[in-house]
Amino acid sequence: VLGQEQQLFEVQASDCCGNGCTNCILDNKPRPSKRVLLAGKRNIILTYTKFRLIGKETHRSDDQVLLLHFGAADAPEDTVLDVPPGHHVMLRVGSLLRPYSPYWSDFQRREFRILVKLQPEGPMSLHLAALQPSDLLEFRGPIGNYTNDPSLTKCLFIVAQGVAIAPTLPLIRSVLENEEDMSRIWHLVCARDLEHVYFRQELLEFAQNWNYRSCLYLPHQQCDSPACQGAGHCGPECQDLKRRLRYKEVAKVARLDATELASHVNSTIPGQRVLIVAGDAAFQKMMKEAAFHSLAVDPANVYLL
Repeated sequence: VLGQEQQLFEVQASDCCGNGCTNCILDNKPRPSKRVLLAGKRNIILTYTKFRLIGKETHRSDDQVLLLHFGAADAPEDTVLDVPPGHHVMLRVGSLLRPYSPYWSDFQRREFRILVKLQPEGPMSLHLAALQPSDLLEFRGPIGNYTNDPSLTKCLFIVAQGVAIAPTLPLIRSVLENEEDMSRIWHLVCARDLEHVYFRQELLEFAQNWNYRSCLYLPHQQCDSPACQGAGHCGPECQDLKRRLRYKEVAKVARLDATELASHVNSTIPGQRVLIVAGDAAFQKMMKEAAFHSLAVDPANVYLL
């Protein structure tokens, strides 16, 4: 199986989408995973494979955000679908190439789900918006460079911007669902306002674990009170925002910066500090620079999704 997978995954210059991705397919050629090798199977997505659209939903608070569910159209019995946490898959439609990060996948059923933010007049967005159930699309992967070592105790600072929260969910699950992993997670979520915090219910479920903490950064949160309307955003003592927060939810009407990052550091908690940032290129650069000063994290332990 090892030899077969290495032969299957041949990468050409034309496989690059040209968008300047942090984890370019040309630099992050996937290796056969131990999970697939132990199963004695073949990873079905190593070459471009047709997946059928099983489900399509519009996010309740943003009609420009889609939740898409795909399953392998033709799945031989000797195959599985292995997309490690934090990795993405490449979608090909004609000459168009775009990477997307699954927030859920099923190894045996060969299914995955992605969160998509539609861009006005974007060629791929126009195609995805027109998708109908049972339509076929081609995907290839997985592409990425982060692997979690459960034997190593870490302080994981996971920063997510908007819809880029999606690839952070499997990363968090991989820690919380492993009883041998003693790592602690600080999940710092940046969104426009509370309505645009995607997967909010899942974050609340994560919060039931002893080693997970989160903080929502909502710089454009605004209620209907005269004071908040006058200021252009809610204040720190806004009662409307406090009423809308649920048990164990922490939110700040502010942007995440170096000072805020530093506020989450607890020097008494052991573990190697690791920073994982999911967002656009400008956001990644800003968070990476801020973390060097605020978290004193080793550059080798910074991962950009």
